[in-house]
Amino acid sequence: MKKILISCATGALLTLLVVATYQTVQHVNRIAPASTETVTPQLKPLAVNPSWVKQGTPNFRATEFFKSSDGKTSSGIFECDASTFEWHYQLDEAIYVLDGGVELDYQGKRFTLKAGDSAFFRAGTTATWHVPSHIRKTWTLYDAGKMPRTFAKVSN
Repeated sequence: MKKILISCATGALLTLLVVATYQTVQHVNRIAPASTETVTPQLKPLAVNPSWVKQGTPNFRATEFFKSSDGKTSSGIFECDASTFEWHYQLDEAIYVLDGGVELDYQGKRFTLKAGDSAFFRAGTTATWHVPSHIRKTWTLYDAGKMPRTFAKVSN
């Protein structure tokens, strides 16, 4: 019995070591190089399902300036003009408003964000955005994976 337990523990440790080594190699092979100069991200038109737009012409623009080596986290800048639209969150998203503002309807609450404010939106939810003039914000998306997202839906 003792030999079986030792064999199982050894196998588990070896498996963990192999997984950790694999993840390390993947990270090293995929990580972006460190910045050595100033980079100014260029915003590009962002295609969105037209049925999301309720009023106005948002002229959505965005760019991604960071993606983690495992692909689970990314960050970027988003901008749009005066409009009202729904946003359907496929991933967890944290935002920080750089300029302008938005009136939000989210999970039964109505609130306003302006420059300097931040908010967090859960994957699988929808918010209605009313942008009176314009908004420019940073975003960070996080993909927790299918199992955690399913558990989050059940637990809320």
